[in-house]
This record gives sequence, structure tokens and C-alpha cells, in this order.
Amino acid sequence: MSHGDPKNPAKNPHPVSRYEVTATSDAPGPWDSMIGYIHYDVANKQCIPMDSFLGEQNVPNIGVDIEMNRVDDHTWKGYFYRDALQDDDYFNLGVCHWDVTSVSANATARGVRFGWGGLFDELLRDSPETSYFKKSVYGDQSYSSDGAPNYSPLRPEYKRDPSEFFSVTIAIKESAR
Repeated sequence: MSHGDPKNPAKNPHPVSRYEVTATSDAPGPWDSMIGYIHYDVANKQCIPMDSFLGEQNVPNIGVDIEMNRVDDHTWKGYFYRDALQDDDYFNLGVCHWDVTSVSANATARGVRFGWGGLFDELLRDSPETSYFKKSVYGDQSYSSDGAPNYSPLRPEYKRDPSEFFSVTIAIKESAR
């Protein structure tokens, strides 16, 4: 008998592991909205049964939006708890432990979505992480359904003419309550 629902895990009533996420942007204009997104996965796969049909484990995961507050024209901050979800024995195979796997910022300008982020462990180790968007995409309605593509500084398009791009960064760090 399962104890809880891994598709809708209970919230930890006493989270303590608080983090700050900072998103920066040199966009050519203001953002209409900015939101953070935290992705959680069950970290210990031995608590998950093997799906006999697929021959693999279906690892429970969930995403949570967090509020991002504007600090200035280029900076937004938000907070999340690494231990926000209650660990549980969903499959009678032992307690499943939730952990953050990725963090992202999602901004909108004139109906176009811009998303950037990184893997949690890499951001902890190497913050901040920088990505780039083409300036010409800012407000270009033809990108409203799929969102703006982001570019690494290693991509040939960026290397060819960096002046056609604007930078965005994301960083995380532990934070006191």
C-alpha cells in the first residue's frame, strides 16, 4: 500500500534548507513578468519499482513556480527550500527522498517567453551561469508559441557577432531564513 501520491507530494511542514536564486538580464527592454521554476526529482531510485512494461523506472518529479521580486532594472531574486517536499514511502520499497535537480528563470516580454537556468549541483558549484538571447527576438511575436531560443557563448552564432545578443544569468546560494 502506498502512503502518499508521488505525483502530488505533500509539502514538508518544517523546511530548513533555504536558497536564494538571482536572475539578471541585459534585455533591450523591460520584462512583463518574471517567475522562477524549481524542479524536484526523487533522488534515491532504489525506492522506485521497475516498470515491467517499459523495463525502466518512472522517477517521480514535480516542478514548482516561485515568486521573483524585482531588485532593480536588471536583477530579480526569489527563494525556495531544497527540502520543500515531504519524503515518503510511496511504493513500499523504502522512503523516497526529494531533491532539487534544476533551477530556472522564466521571463516574458511582449508575449515572448525567455527561459534560462541550470542544473542545481552545477549552479551551486559554478554560479552564476550565463546564457544569451538574440536582441532581435525580444518582442518578436513569431516566437510567442515556442519561446526564444537561448545560446551558449560556445555556439557559432554567438561567436560570429556577440553584439547581436543580450546576456542573462542565474545564480543560487544558500540563504538564512
